[in-house]
Amino acid sequence: PKCELKFKTMVRNIIDYKNDPRSVAIGDFNNDSWLDIAVANYAADNITIYFGYGNGTVASLVKYSTGSGSAPSMIAVGDFDNDHRLDVAVANFGTNSVGILRKFQNGSFASQTALSTVSSRPVWIHVIDLNNDTAPDIVTANHGTHSVSVFYGYGNGSFSRPTTYFTGFDSFPLAVVSGDFNNDKQMDLAIANYGTNNVVILFGSDNDTFAKQSTFSTGPDSRPYSLAVGHLNEDAMLDIVVTCNGNNSLVVYLGHGDATFMSETTYSMGSASPYSIGIGDFNNDNRMDLVVTNKGTDNIALLAGYGNGTFASPKMYSTGSSSSISVT
Repeated sequence: PKCELKFKTMVRNIIDYKNDPRSVAIGDFNNDSWLDIAVANYAADNITIYFGYGNGTVASLVKYSTGSGSAPSMIAVGDFDNDHRLDVAVANFGTNSVGILRKFQNGSFASQTALSTVSSRPVWIHVIDLNNDTAPDIVTANHGTHSVSVFYGYGNGSFSRPTTYFTGFDSFPLAVVSGDFNNDKQMDLAIANYGTNNVVILFGSDNDTFAKQSTFSTGPDSRPYSLAVGHLNEDAMLDIVVTCNGNNSLVVYLGHGDATFMSETTYSMGSASPYSIGIGDFNNDNRMDLVVTNKGTDNIALLAGYGNGTFASPKMYSTGSSSSISVT
């Protein structure tokens, strides 16, 4: 029998709304085996770290500046210098840069080191090993230049100069994720283009470049905002799900494993204005479910998966008034 999706409301930890928190990431930043929280604060030009106690509560925040006018829009984590401690990477929309904050042994972070994205207005950051050298690389979605940029990591805390790929005129990409969509053992990139209402796939090669691309529509005026990759129908082929806040929907594309996808399946979210999306098994039935943040209705939606690429109607959980737009 299918397990029911249930969540318990915990006492909210106060994150100051006037700081305009845009993104959240989790990781064990002080090696105490308890998960901690990192938040990018767009209006405050900083990130904040909340160390977890392992019981659903967190300690008071610790602030780290990302620079005056930086407007950090997204945060991600990875061990960039191979010291077995999690570091932080931030997409700084205001200063056109990627900020790297390396972790010290005592649990604190070093001052930010900036990598230029050259007037591109990065809004999204994704950390993944793209070229199978075990060193994390960084990909940004650049709203200002209709492109994505790839920074290859050297494993010592430093990175290559960015290689940039055009995503289309007036595409205004808002999100980028990775996966091997054609089973050639090379990582590919999937990009949500808000301006042109489509998803673009850039296919990776074995020489650290991305060559051909495939494009498919998310529907007229759909405005794709975020996307996630996972195994939604248990066939070992990667699938894609996209949030579209222009028409308040989710769009699911089931992959064939050869760079093509089945026709999309669309799920209405009412008036929710869905933003961020995550994939996970939230009810322990070994089937992938979806979680979505809804800015329009100040809640999150859980859609239980049936294991065949389809999902139940969304079940809503309130997050309070003026809630944020990120889930991880």
